[in-house]
Amino acid sequence: MKKMFLTLTALALAGTLSVAAPTERIFVSTDRSAYLAGDAVWCSLTCLDENGLYSNASAISYVELVSEEGTACTAKIGLLQGRGAGSFRIPVTTPTGTYRILAYTAVNAAENGTPWLAGSRLVTVFNTTSRARVVNNVVVGSGNAPVVQEERPVAEGQLELSSRIRLQKGQSAVLNLHNGGAAASVSLSIYHADDLPEGGRENTPAGFLKALPASVTTTRAVSVENDGEIISARIRGTVLKADDLTLATLSAAGSPTDLYIGRAEGDDRLRFYTSNIYGNREIVCEVSQLDRQEGYIDFESPFLFPETGPLPKLTLDPALRPDLNARKAALRAEKTRRIDTLTTFMTHREDLLLASIPSRRYHLDDYTRFHSVKEILVEITPELHLRTDHGVPSLLLTYSDALERRSDRTDNIAVMMDGVLLSDLNLLLGFDAMLLEDIDIYDQPLVCGRTPLHGIVNFITKKNYVTALHFPASVRVVDFQGVAYPVAYNGAVPEGEGQDLRQLLYWHPILNLDTGSDYRLEFNTPGYAGRFKAVAEGFTEDGKPVYQEFSFEVE
Repeated sequence: MKKMFLTLTALALAGTLSVAAPTERIFVSTDRSAYLAGDAVWCSLTCLDENGLYSNASAISYVELVSEEGTACTAKIGLLQGRGAGSFRIPVTTPTGTYRILAYTAVNAAENGTPWLAGSRLVTVFNTTSRARVVNNVVVGSGNAPVVQEERPVAEGQLELSSRIRLQKGQSAVLNLHNGGAAASVSLSIYHADDLPEGGRENTPAGFLKALPASVTTTRAVSVENDGEIISARIRGTVLKADDLTLATLSAAGSPTDLYIGRAEGDDRLRFYTSNIYGNREIVCEVSQLDRQEGYIDFESPFLFPETGPLPKLTLDPALRPDLNARKAALRAEKTRRIDTLTTFMTHREDLLLASIPSRRYHLDDYTRFHSVKEILVEITPELHLRTDHGVPSLLLTYSDALERRSDRTDNIAVMMDGVLLSDLNLLLGFDAMLLEDIDIYDQPLVCGRTPLHGIVNFITKKNYVTALHFPASVRVVDFQGVAYPVAYNGAVPEGEGQDLRQLLYWHPILNLDTGSDYRLEFNTPGYAGRFKAVAEGFTEDGKPVYQEFSFEVE
């Protein structure tokens, strides 16, 4: 029995060389600090180096919501030039209690101690459908004393927020920002400031800067994730032809650009160097020559599931019931009115595998429908030719060059279905042709990892049926938690009947402010009265803290 190893791509190989680990720390900002189980948490991340300047070393961070009982949920948030944005939803089964949202990179995960605590954020979570509570963290109050003691952080920087202090409900409103200091990047949240107790403000931009170390010490070798997440897996089983250069492939359902190829070479660990796979997807991994009866692939989690230590206790009081009921009604309305459809996608790091390669699409409903894939290849796609050699089918791609000469490409055609690489064409040929919608053909040479490809053909199904195929045992299909899409919410009112009960009125995770600039932001007040707060926090480009807040009433 011989084990397999991955030959890394040239870029990936450079990432594993012994180099000094960069210093980076992540500061976590959120849209607010008190949530219900089932709420969405909107995050803004700032990754700084030892000088308090934006770090561009890592392209991804790992986020965990942790209590004294362990990790409640996880997320991946991409980083671009030291800034990141994303969201995650708190599971509805999360017990009531105090939690810590912490974020770290692969470098932080290899350091001594708990370097992520300085930038982490304390939040409270209330479960209105269950009596479950974090053990030894929740105290029941008497109902006689005020529940909340106002805690107002000290303003930092030269950012000014202004608006009318009294606004009418259900109306358009304006918040003005004036940045009198250096250029800065901040998060901005406008939300209902009810009386639910928050986790506390132990992390501030000023305190975070003071905690930055001059250098770091790692406990093990670390591959800096410069271009995206490094997906790790281990080979369990045997290789049929261990002397061959055994290919390992990973592809994600939904997009042909998420294709990664390596070669087995001398260890039982696989590492796929991605450019970040966005969204929760199904990924398909296959190692050629792996024993199809005994072999399998075991993916490793990048999360640390750390202990957070003692956290502030949360006091529950009968006086909280009206605010909890209001939050519960707002959460129920959010699910029916789909506020998530009003978000704006922001710039994120993209895979450029096919960015410069033109494609030709065949929309099959524009042609006579055929009942077999073989008929489609013959009657609709003249560039594609099916051949069989000793019972093994292969697909050839014919193209016209600049001089209109015809030429066949006979090797290394990547055949995909819904972005998933198919090494066995019998899976495609046996597929119900009536379920195919489009065929995209990329007829230019490209290199994926160190592997040259002479073209890509992607068969697109009507409802992403690819993961329903019967892959051999050596192929691993798993649900994959991808990187959260960075989004902002401009305060638009979702369509639908009933009162506007939004708790979050505006959220921008990466608001870039020029020196001496003025910004006019429009948002809509909700359909109920209450006290609201606008909070902006972040850092200037020369490493100074920024924090400012403004309160107003909706009548």
